[in-house]
Amino acid sequence: MTALAATGLTVTATDGSSLLDDVSFSVDTGETAVVCGPPGSGKTLLLKALKGLLEGNPGLTVEGEVTDGVDVGYVFQTPRTQLVRKTVRRDVAFGLENRGVEPAEIGSRIATHADLLEAEHLLDRDVNELSGGEVAKAALLGILVTDPDVIVLDEPLAPLDYANTQLVLEALDRLRKAGRAVVIAEHDLRDLLVRAHHVTLLDSGSVIASGPPRTVLRDLIDAGVRVPVHLEVELGLAEPGTEGRLPLGPTGLEVDGQ
Repeated sequence: MTALAATGLTVTATDGSSLLDDVSFSVDTGETAVVCGPPGSGKTLLLKALKGLLEGNPGLTVEGEVTDGVDVGYVFQTPRTQLVRKTVRRDVAFGLENRGVEPAEIGSRIATHADLLEAEHLLDRDVNELSGGEVAKAALLGILVTDPDVIVLDEPLAPLDYANTQLVLEALDRLRKAGRAVVIAEHDLRDLLVRAHHVTLLDSGSVIASGPPRTVLRDLIDAGVRVPVHLEVELGLAEPGTEGRLPLGPTGLEVDGQ
């Protein structure tokens, strides 16, 4: 079942330049879709369109259709801009308070999702004292507690070390298995490719390739997207022995930990 989709999405700037050109995209319930491409390819613009953040922008003309009425939780590429209160706990509660959720339920949701992200130690910290990785976790926590239908993340792994990257990805895996749809924009897919049910490659606002990971792998490598080294070995694009054979993941790709 389709959770969120864009059809024929075209975004044009006031000077007539095309920012997105006839882009179609969809993600199903319980799936993870990855959007990738070089800087300026249109990844962030597509994600903002899916969230509805381009509506009413006087500098843009937007054509095409995006699924309406879907609760989309969005983590920005610069998540610090999403933190609006002094402590993490109060900030995470902000969205729930605006929805009229009862205080007891707010506390319960914060505790549950903080445990999921192993972020309990952050709850009473001043948001201005957080590291980049801690900011990313706090912003994600603020989205997760609202239980959105679709979780959209713009390059969420960049500020995280390896341990926190795995923690966030495992949390997203559990949410997806619980029926959420997940959309992630990243250029480095070494940790993501095994989790992706569908990959969309953008360049200069156009879709270059789209499909299950195996079907677009060559296009990803040609575009400079980082993929697990052993997959490059399989295609003869890296030296054999760089990385060992690993077990198959759910998408049919061989990646560690799956």
